[in-house]
Amino acid sequence: MNYLNKLLLIVAVAGAAAGCASAQAKSPVEHPNLDVPPVPPRVVEALPVTAPPPNPVEDLPPVAALPPRPRTAPTPAREANRADPKAADNAAVEAPAPPPAPVAAPTPPLRTPGSVEGAEAARQVNDVIGRAKGTLGGIDYRRLSPERRSQYDSARLMITQAEDAVKAANFEFARNLAEKADRLANELKGR
Repeated sequence: MNYLNKLLLIVAVAGAAAGCASAQAKSPVEHPNLDVPPVPPRVVEALPVTAPPPNPVEDLPPVAALPPRPRTAPTPAREANRADPKAADNAAVEAPAPPPAPVAAPTPPLRTPGSVEGAEAARQVNDVIGRAKGTLGGIDYRRLSPERRSQYDSARLMITQAEDAVKAANFEFARNLAEKADRLANELKGR
């Protein structure tokens, strides 16, 4: 047996050596050079720039001249400013502040056409929230698997966020959250 193993080893080594001895590197194939045609000449013509004709404007009505401002006598504070710089600081501190600018009324939020507004939108969202709460109320939380408990908690969170969005008058966002919570509650109930 020992003799047979040595014979097989010698045959295997001889075969491997013969395979290596016959391998030859191939020389690279020569490809003919490609002749690139020259770049065609470019002729750039400048187009004449013509300004569009000005739009005709109607003559504006003449503006009435403002009446001249009446000259006022210098106030005592101004006279004090000229005479004593320290008194100017005191006069500036005692001078009444100008009245604040009137605050503009806040603009109402933009709504898409056909969307409900105000109380009607809040009522519709609250209906969906009520359905979702009722569905979640009929589910026994203790019997749920950990994955389904996570979904239950997500639905509760969406309901809370929807209620907050209704308070902030963000009815579209509140409706989306309430509908997602309702769908999730129905899926939990159906299983």
